[in-house]
Amino acid sequence: MAARPCVSVITVTYQSRQHIQSCLDNLFHTAKDWIADCIVADNCSNDGSVCNIESRYDRVRVVRNSENLGYGRAINIASNQVKGDYLLILNPDAILHEGAVEGLVSLLDHRPQAAACGPKLLSPSKKFRYESRRGFPTPFNSFAYISGLDRLFPTSKSLGSYQKRWLSPEFEVATDSLSGSCMLLRRSAFEAVGGFDEDYFLFGEDIDLCWRLRHLGHEIWYVPTAVVTHVKGASMTFAPGVARREFYRSMLIYMDKRLAPEHTPAVMWAARLGVKLAAALSGKYRFSSNGAIPTKNTAVNTQLADGKSAD
Repeated sequence: MAARPCVSVITVTYQSRQHIQSCLDNLFHTAKDWIADCIVADNCSNDGSVCNIESRYDRVRVVRNSENLGYGRAINIASNQVKGDYLLILNPDAILHEGAVEGLVSLLDHRPQAAACGPKLLSPSKKFRYESRRGFPTPFNSFAYISGLDRLFPTSKSLGSYQKRWLSPEFEVATDSLSGSCMLLRRSAFEAVGGFDEDYFLFGEDIDLCWRLRHLGHEIWYVPTAVVTHVKGASMTFAPGVARREFYRSMLIYMDKRLAPEHTPAVMWAARLGVKLAAALSGKYRFSSNGAIPTKNTAVNTQLADGKSAD
C-alpha cells in the first residue's frame, strides 16, 4: 500500500515534556509519509514542553491554549485547523509500532462505512489493554466493571459486555467504542457529529463520540495488526485525585446523556448511587457538602487533561 499524506495528527499535552518528545520522534519515524499535518494542542503547560516542541519540529504546529480546556475541547479546537481526510487522535504517552498508522488507514480506505478504527493497545509490559475495543456502558455492565465481577468471570458475556474479555485480542472486529488514546477517524464523520462532547473534561468523551457515530449508522473497527504501546497517564501524576474524580464524573455525565432515556428512573437512581459509592470508596474522591459533583469549570480546569489512565 503506497503511503500518502492523508492523516492529520492531533495530540493534547499538559506538563508532558518527558513524553511528547518521544511521541513525536516515534510518530515521524514510523509514519512520516502518511502525515499531512500535525498539531500539538497544549493546555497551558509550564514545563517548557511548548518551547521544546517548537524548536525541534518544523512539521509540528503548536496551539497554545491560555488555560486547561480539557481533552475533548482542546482536540476540537485543533481539528478546525487541519487538512487531512483522516484524524489521528494520539496521546503523548502512546508509542506507535511500525506499520500501525498504515494498518489503520488501510481499514478506513477499504471500509467506507467505517467512521473510526483503533489499534491493539499494549502496556509497557506488553499486556493487552481491554479499552482497545469496548462495548457501550450499561447500568448492569458498569456495576460488573466497578465491582470487579467481570474480572472474576471473564468468560461471562453478560457480566463482561463492557470489556469483552472473552474475545481474543487477535480478532479484527467491529466494536462499539475505542480508546481516545489512539484512534483514527474520518474527519468528515467527526465534523458531522460535532466533534467531542465538551461536557466531558477528561475521560468518557471517546465513548460518547463512538456512541454518536454508531447511532448515525457508522461502523467502528478494532484493528489488532496495528499495535500501539500506551504508557497511560502522561500528566496524571500532577493531580491524581482530580483524575480519579473526573473518571467518576464522566460516568455520571454519560448516564444522564445516553442511558437515562433508555432506562427507568429507578434503574438510573441505583446506577448513579453505585457510581457515587464507588467514587467515595476509592479514597481519592470527596463530594462537596451538598453532594454535588464539581464541574469542569471549577477546580478541574486548572489541573490536568491529556492522557487516559482510568479506563
